[in-house]
Amino acid sequence: MCGIAGLFLPQNATILDADIDAMLATMAHRGPDGEKIYKTSDRRYQAGFKRLAIIDLKTGEQPIVENDGARVLMGNGEIYNYLELRQDLTAQHYPYRTQGDMEVVLPIAEKYGDGFVHRLNGMFALALYDSKLHCLTLVRDRLGVKPLYWTELANGGLLFASEIKALFASGLTAPAVDENAVSSYLSHGYVPAPKTLFRGIRKLPPGHMLKADSQGRITVERYWRATPSSDLPSNDAEIRDYLIESLRRSVRLHLRSDVPIGALLSGGIDSGLLVALAAENTAQPLNTFTVRFEGAAVDETKLASAVAERYQTNHTELDVSAGNIAHFLPRLAWFCEEPINDPALLPNFLVEQALGRHLKVALNGTGGDELFAGYGRYFPLPVEKRYLNLPKAMRLAIEAGMNVFSPMTAWKLARAEKYDHDRGTYLHDHSTHFPPSIRALIGNTLPASKSAQSGFFAEYDGPPQSAALYADLNTYLPDDLLTLLDRTSMAWGVEGRVPYLDHHFVEAALAVPEAIRTPQGRHKGLLRDIAGVFLPEHVASAPKQGFAAPVPAWLRAGLAPLARHLLERRETLERGWWSAEGIERLLAKPDRHGFRVYSLVMLELAIRLHIERPPTAAAPQEGLEAFADAA
Repeated sequence: MCGIAGLFLPQNATILDADIDAMLATMAHRGPDGEKIYKTSDRRYQAGFKRLAIIDLKTGEQPIVENDGARVLMGNGEIYNYLELRQDLTAQHYPYRTQGDMEVVLPIAEKYGDGFVHRLNGMFALALYDSKLHCLTLVRDRLGVKPLYWTELANGGLLFASEIKALFASGLTAPAVDENAVSSYLSHGYVPAPKTLFRGIRKLPPGHMLKADSQGRITVERYWRATPSSDLPSNDAEIRDYLIESLRRSVRLHLRSDVPIGALLSGGIDSGLLVALAAENTAQPLNTFTVRFEGAAVDETKLASAVAERYQTNHTELDVSAGNIAHFLPRLAWFCEEPINDPALLPNFLVEQALGRHLKVALNGTGGDELFAGYGRYFPLPVEKRYLNLPKAMRLAIEAGMNVFSPMTAWKLARAEKYDHDRGTYLHDHSTHFPPSIRALIGNTLPASKSAQSGFFAEYDGPPQSAALYADLNTYLPDDLLTLLDRTSMAWGVEGRVPYLDHHFVEAALAVPEAIRTPQGRHKGLLRDIAGVFLPEHVASAPKQGFAAPVPAWLRAGLAPLARHLLERRETLERGWWSAEGIERLLAKPDRHGFRVYSLVMLELAIRLHIERPPTAAAPQEGLEAFADAA
């Protein structure tokens, strides 16, 4: 896990120089263990690498330069099956210079061409330059665990990096906001790929490959989409055994490391099952960590301790104080760059900070909910079922009348019907913070963006529940959860690994019939049954909890006046995204609108830090008060 940055100039482009040093400086947190820059003699390819040393600590530096510059490779992340790939007949005889996981890409790419990516199992963002053809290939892993951003320059050049702020630090592109992306953020709580909040800056979507040739032609193509396995057994017991063995194989690969590895043990079934399978494959006791937040309503340490005791792990309980939320928000916005409306950002940031004092690699349970239907939005609400029993004419009359007195209630009633007829939009409607009535409440008149979930739901050829999972796997998972994981872990030099997102396991999980995945509509029922074999009964049956982020309490404890000053600044209001009256309406009801206020605060901070200020090589140390005072 590292940071990569580079500039590719086609043959007909004027020569420019990217400030690679500055680009790498903004990503110093991603790679505290080394730095290297490579430039071709004609300066048409310039590349830089920040290293977090995990595998091959002595010789694993990058960029890897082959035959005096014939090809140049950089990779952020891990190729977990590199040992198996080195046994390929072509790769066996390659003159390796390292013992690491990335170099095997070179012989595999030479043999299989663009199809090399299908041989890789891992989380990765790759940049492969071929000097003979003068072309650049960028690849992002199938599920989008590792980030990769790019932009096309006015002269036809292509600039890329692991983080957006590195692009701005290059001196070749200036930050500006994309108002369409602002509307998309309000709709989704993140900006769905390939767009970003910033005009002209694009995410390479998960499972995609970008090719830039010598003439400056750029193509972006999808090389993988999640499709259900064709060899899943047909009965319940065999399906469970198949999934357990598939996850067991994934965990074994994810344990490959030349530095100590641990697991974040939250007390839930996702992380508990990972710990159980990891403990089978470690010669020494596995390092596990549980976090207890001082004053939090939820304390999972007892559940986690029960799992740690069963598997005799080297267990550590970490006490973390959230402190003053206003102190952390600007720092979080700097690391994230694009806003995410997920307030779990702060507890995860503090967890990774605590982990970073003990290790460099931690297994993480992200993905279990998206593969096994752990969210309520995958099921109709009981009140919606009752409402749909009414005659349609009566429902339309109720919604028309309710729209006069409570547009939000009318909208909630109308969305019930979408579960059967437009489930992609149903997913979106059950996760958005800014439906039409709330946009009207704050004075937002930007055109509403299309639901990202709808398009992915429609393209999936399979049962509706699997299509809903597929939609979240392509939107919410990479653009919220995995972005959150990458930014909070890399902020402290920790590599977060996600065994549930091994692509073989993902395809197996999608093939499971709904009646087996969620019997009698039981959320995550199959995974709970599987976990019950490995975990204490009271852990396997415990309700889903997750990190508690009491945003309304934050507002009442002192965040509200700072948010007011931040969001009601004259220059801010002149953008027209909301009105002062709209902000006051939200602040007047923190229990109802607290998360919406938080969403707008993170958007405003992203603008202030990454557009209004010059690029900086370090996160701001001042708290929210400094930005509110500038109002």
